[in-house]
Amino acid sequence: MLGSNLPLRALVVFEASARLGSFRAAADELGLTPSAVSHQVRALEAALGVDLFERVGRGVTLSQDGGNLFTGIRDGFELLKRAVDATRRRRSGRMLQVVRLQTPPSFASRWLLPRLPALLAAHPGIDIRVNADKDQRPNTPGVDLAIVYGDARAWSTRATRLLDETIQPLCAPPLADGIHGPTDLLSRPLIGTRGNALTWRTWFRRQGIDFERTGAAAMELDPSDVAIEAAAKGLGIVLESSVLTEDEMREGQLVSPLPGFAISGPAYWLLPSAAGDGQAGADLVRTWLLERAAAEGSSTRYS
Repeated sequence: MLGSNLPLRALVVFEASARLGSFRAAADELGLTPSAVSHQVRALEAALGVDLFERVGRGVTLSQDGGNLFTGIRDGFELLKRAVDATRRRRSGRMLQVVRLQTPPSFASRWLLPRLPALLAAHPGIDIRVNADKDQRPNTPGVDLAIVYGDARAWSTRATRLLDETIQPLCAPPLADGIHGPTDLLSRPLIGTRGNALTWRTWFRRQGIDFERTGAAAMELDPSDVAIEAAAKGLGIVLESSVLTEDEMREGQLVSPLPGFAISGPAYWLLPSAAGDGQAGADLVRTWLLERAAAEGSSTRYS
């Protein structure tokens, strides 16, 4: 027990759920069932007297209280993990270089994870740990390398540009029929996502359309992963990033009904490697990421 009535197990489950943004992903990481994870979270919420998550569709997002708790315990959990990992490696004699990489959640699942096998094949001596986190603080404790998202004013003087993006309306091919201009979207189901770099209101304003007066309905789905999947299944039109929808665009699950109305968005930036024991490994990963992004041509093209 932690204190008088807060079980450590529940805090472990909460930390994994908050970090991964999914009860199912936390269950997989911890070797539990999703229902067991949900039970532990509910028990912690009952003990604290607050709601830690907001249930959105099939996913979850942190409430304000949940975000505050996660911020308070995150660094402590990371230090515990590093100590355990170091002890385990000394015991087993492993010589792998551990590199802890932090990225925005949607970028981790949609761009980074599909490329991790190639990274590990190129550098078999690297033991990479990915922390998908919305937090973008430079020099976060326990992080060797960080990918952040934003505009040049925020990051150009302290980070290297990794990927540029464009943001545009995207939908399943059948929904694109009959769309010839921005006003045609007003009669279609629109999907919005909280926290995206560009909202439907802003996009329509740039086209000279008063979105507020139209009364056009929009559903809100979070995070971007959920919104993109819904759009690919034909539920509506999403305003999304070329970086995050690369696979769906390539496979024809999503198309741009108005290709001439794409807007340049913020970029993904790679912060310098942190100094420390893992710097050599972090430098290898950093170089590989920059070379891979350049080779794919993605830098010529938004969680």
